[in-house]
Amino acid sequence: MKKKVAVFAGGWSFEYVKEVLSGIEKVAKEENIDVFAFVNYSLRWDSQAQCEAEFNIFTLPDLNDFDGIIILGNSMNLEMETEYFKEKLKTVKCPVVSVEYEFENVPSIFTDNYAGMRELVEHIVTEHGVREILFIGGPEEHVESAERLRAVKEVAQENGFCVPEENIKYGDWGMASAMEHVSAWLKEYGKLPEAIVCANDVMAFGVANSLAEMGYHVPEDVIITGYDCLTQTREFHPILASVSHEWGSMGGKAIRMLLDGMQGKKLQSVLLNTRFIPNESCGCCEEKENPHQGENFFKLRDSIVLDSHFRSIYLYIRKNETKEQLSDSLATLFEREHDIEGENFMLCLDSEFFHIEEGDANLRTRGYSEELAVVGALKDGQKQPHKMMKTEDTVFYLAKGKETSGLYMYVPMYSDSKTYGYAVLTGDLEIIHNNRLYIWTRHMNQYLEQVRRNIMIADLTERLTNLSVMDTLTGVYNRAGCERIAYPMLQEWKDKGGLGVIFLVDIDKMKNINDQSGHANGDLALRTVASVLRTEMPRDWVVSRFGGDEFLVGGRVVDGEIDIEGICQAIQDRLAKEVEKRGINFHLTVSVGGVPIRPEDEFDIEKYLQLADESMYRMKDKHHKIMEEEM
Repeated sequence: MKKKVAVFAGGWSFEYVKEVLSGIEKVAKEENIDVFAFVNYSLRWDSQAQCEAEFNIFTLPDLNDFDGIIILGNSMNLEMETEYFKEKLKTVKCPVVSVEYEFENVPSIFTDNYAGMRELVEHIVTEHGVREILFIGGPEEHVESAERLRAVKEVAQENGFCVPEENIKYGDWGMASAMEHVSAWLKEYGKLPEAIVCANDVMAFGVANSLAEMGYHVPEDVIITGYDCLTQTREFHPILASVSHEWGSMGGKAIRMLLDGMQGKKLQSVLLNTRFIPNESCGCCEEKENPHQGENFFKLRDSIVLDSHFRSIYLYIRKNETKEQLSDSLATLFEREHDIEGENFMLCLDSEFFHIEEGDANLRTRGYSEELAVVGALKDGQKQPHKMMKTEDTVFYLAKGKETSGLYMYVPMYSDSKTYGYAVLTGDLEIIHNNRLYIWTRHMNQYLEQVRRNIMIADLTERLTNLSVMDTLTGVYNRAGCERIAYPMLQEWKDKGGLGVIFLVDIDKMKNINDQSGHANGDLALRTVASVLRTEMPRDWVVSRFGGDEFLVGGRVVDGEIDIEGICQAIQDRLAKEVEKRGINFHLTVSVGGVPIRPEDEFDIEKYLQLADESMYRMKDKHHKIMEEEM
């Protein structure tokens, strides 16, 4: 049996996550292991509701259902996420490996932040004669940034100069803070340092762009270096000198460690080397045409294809208002085009998604319901029928029965704080790197909001329609409802060769009830009779208040002949029990008459009503005589 490995990651560290997953996937294919990657896009500055909705995807699986777990804690942006795993891992029985984040009693894989930065600084000092460095780091308390800074200081000291405190700036890993530091430096000193060493590539990009706008040139006017060796460093002009983590190797190492743990071996934390890669921004390579410039056309083409795909999704589901419609639309579309979703795809929605109850009050804000509706599913490119499944079974649904390994990416579906469900995609890992996975989730969430609006509009329309055809006192159809619903239903059933029936039910001596017991009791009589008819008749039969104190009941007869007299007696018997149960202290009986509607008869509703009325009045005459004798 194939082993199952779960991976948990924050998607905003897109290249890091993609590269680590690539390393994991490579080994998983060699060892025939299924990988289930749970990815969210939470941010610290998002609303609490949105953060919890994103976090939800981590709570979907039972961690003890896996043979091994890999946590990319360094990619997570919320304290609630790492705190969740700190608690959950206390009860997990399978081996766990953490990547670049330390959990208690969990073996970790770290990269040597010191060695790579030391190699970088030694290079610009010895090869390019740098003696003045401006260091722009991450947050001051950040451990990785502090290690990189330590390397800068120690190499400087070993080479006879220092990096004073005023040359050390702290940022938030983003472009804006780095650009502000450079502007402030120029304003204070009026010239650039010999080198600006940034603690990550993103800040280096921001610095280089800012200086280019001011008319400065890299590396002629200043050397700029980064850290992380993102793909963009090779697309940037000049190509950025940076430090590579070898993230793919980290992913491969993580799953290899899990395999050792599955065999009972004791796992120890490891430290992997980083590697400095010199390039144009430090002056090591001759300027040449950017080798990635030709990719612009393909990126434009891919953007057009992506936009076209989203338009297709929208056009297919924009008018959907039921589970069946949504399932059929998505399955049909994705069977035809699924480059992003992959040949194995699934969208799971909470069953309450398809019901409207005081807006979104019926939807969950945390966790998932016990059952989910599987909609728009593909297996090996073939659409699957929609179905209700236990939530725990949906997690492994796509992998079940497959002989070869697969990588399944799980993302949350929600609106604001309300959980819709989740989606599983199996497309190429590039969808993480180029942020297509994030874009896909945002578009799909918006489209699902549209479906919810459709459901709400349909629900409101139905309620408005019901107001025009319902009797507000008794809760059954009124005369208009009878004509719009009961008659057409009986006509259709007869035309299909079925047997139908009509009953007329009239309250005996209704005027006496109103005159002697009051109109409040008259209303009680009407509601009681309506309640009896709804419960005594089959669920698909129509009950309507035909007149003041008269009701019409109509429906189809599925099996055999209709027992008119038996049903008439059953109604009266049930009413007698209800009168006793409710403690009604006035005389309340009904007269009932019925007539069958046979397929061979001509459909003449007036004739049927006349026959049912005559039958009902024969019973009423008997009831009135009995009541008069008792007085």
